[in-house]
Amino acid sequence: MVCVRTTKRRCLALLALAGLVHGTIETTAVPGNAHAASPPKAAQQAPRAKAGGGQQAAAGTLPPAVNDMRDAILDAVKSGLLDDLKIALDLNELKPELAAAPVPDPLAFWRKISADGEGRDILATLGILFELPYAVQPLGKDPENTRVFVWPAFADRPLATLTADEDAHLLRLEPAAKAAAMKTQGRYTGWRLVIGADGVWHVFRRYD
Repeated sequence: MVCVRTTKRRCLALLALAGLVHGTIETTAVPGNAHAASPPKAAQQAPRAKAGGGQQAAAGTLPPAVNDMRDAILDAVKSGLLDDLKIALDLNELKPELAAAPVPDPLAFWRKISADGEGRDILATLGILFELPYAVQPLGKDPENTRVFVWPAFADRPLATLTADEDAHLLRLEPAAKAAAMKTQGRYTGWRLVIGADGVWHVFRRYD
């Protein structure tokens, strides 16, 4: 672009505008409780993570099938009715892992372990998990489903590696005393949520 008969300030403005039109626009990560309506193709292809750690990402990069399951779960969270989780459960051929032993009736199980008998604290925990960053981890050799998405992002990392914001995320999920005990153990044993790249809900449980 050649600037003729114009002020230096106007010339710089025109050059900047040309750069926005013809250049590459960089995007920033979105919060964990939001996702882009149509993220770029490159953003949907989250790279694999090293075993045990995973790569932290935001919900804008979730594959469509994962977003569908996430939205089905969040619909129940927003309604405050545990029974509404049946819609998300019915999207699975098999029930997700909820405890060390198989759970034949997830809704009855969640009511039994909930503080209020209605499962509202279970719903609240699901809502908090989806507000946090997640990790992407490799799974098997199926070319169409080689990733799982794990909330929270630090679930498989040594707790000594937590950043300040991750430490705050831990305290959103766990009481201070329990979080401190986990740090002493060096590992996270609280709530974990896992959804496969194909939208299958694999896990929602504690490991303590």
